[in-house]
Amino acid sequence: MEYNSQKPKMILPAYGRLVQQMVERALQEPDRQKRQAMAEHIVQVMARLRPAVARSADGRQMLWDDLAYLAKYQLDIDYPFDIQNRLQTPRPARLPYPGNNIRMRHYGYLAQMALDRLKTLTPGTPRYEQLMEKMALRMKRNLADWRGEGIDNGKVARDVALYTDGLVNADEVEKALSATPQRATQQRQPRTRFVRRNRR
Repeated sequence: MEYNSQKPKMILPAYGRLVQQMVERALQEPDRQKRQAMAEHIVQVMARLRPAVARSADGRQMLWDDLAYLAKYQLDIDYPFDIQNRLQTPRPARLPYPGNNIRMRHYGYLAQMALDRLKTLTPGTPRYEQLMEKMALRMKRNLADWRGEGIDNGKVARDVALYTDGLVNADEVEKALSATPQRATQQRQPRTRFVRRNRR
């Protein structure tokens, strides 16, 4: 039995192996007129396989470009469009991946940046209190996403203190976290329920 892993790699997997075999057969055809007819038939098959591409404004040109690419630009036929050789087009430069050193990945890099900002603020100011509370809540949510429900406020408070090198007091953070859900419950409004009615 022959497995797909033993067969040659597909150039454009979107069209499948059958189209690639049809292109290989067209490349072996010595008669130019037959080769042209085969190419047109292959493009029709490709259009059926990818109708969204075929219906687009420059769909036909894209299909002929794909045919030329499948044939590695060795198919000697009269193309109805100017074919763009993808093999000659230089590849774009690789984007550098940000090599940020994240201390605790479940909190993320943005939390680390915000807590670095928190270290520069004066304790006791409204901006400091607001940022500390927001970051503690955000970190608690991130930790809940990572571990599930039942997150201990003390764990988050200790992590905030660790991130800020002890400049933020863990007890202060824990106190803010404990007070926040009560305020959130008081401000919460009842949800409106939408009922779907069957139309007759």
